[in-house]
Amino acid sequence: MSTDPRQERTLGQLVASATQDISTLVRSEIALAKAEVSVQVKKAGVGGGLLAGAAVVGFYSVYFIFITIAEGIQALGLPRWLSFLIVTVFMLLVAGVLAWLGVRKMKTVNPTPEKTISEAQETVAALKSAAEHPGTTVPAPRPAWDRKDLPATSAASTSAPTAAMPAVSSSNGNAASTPDPSRDA
Repeated sequence: MSTDPRQERTLGQLVASATQDISTLVRSEIALAKAEVSVQVKKAGVGGGLLAGAAVVGFYSVYFIFITIAEGIQALGLPRWLSFLIVTVFMLLVAGVLAWLGVRKMKTVNPTPEKTISEAQETVAALKSAAEHPGTTVPAPRPAWDRKDLPATSAASTSAPTAAMPAVSSSNGNAASTPDPSRDA
């Protein structure tokens, strides 16, 4: 390349220069993002450490709160052993209620990702349909609110397709074989 500005550069030189400029720009943006994120991660790490320290101190202070409660009950005139027994029974009752609530909540947990399984089954069905009919696109079923032109019985029967029956294009070749432009977004 010549340094003379009067010479015109070739198309290949312009493309190479643009590619190099874009590459440099992308690399500098990535470096800036890394620098910004590293500062924020460092701040978050310090904050997390401080919160962990606060949690440890708070956890150990609970022990002293219960001793203070027991000593207060003793000051009311009960024997020392009875005041500590009352506090211990209270603590065990609280632990029992929390355990009962936890078990009840755990019984409601459904670890099966049903939406993900459903989506995967739909994807498999669509891929099988695409393999059976190469070159055709099967659009998604239209939502119920957009079925004004369909008869009510047809809309009701297609509003809840079963997972075992994959969607296929219609045999008469009408709008079911054309792609839905709203899905291309």
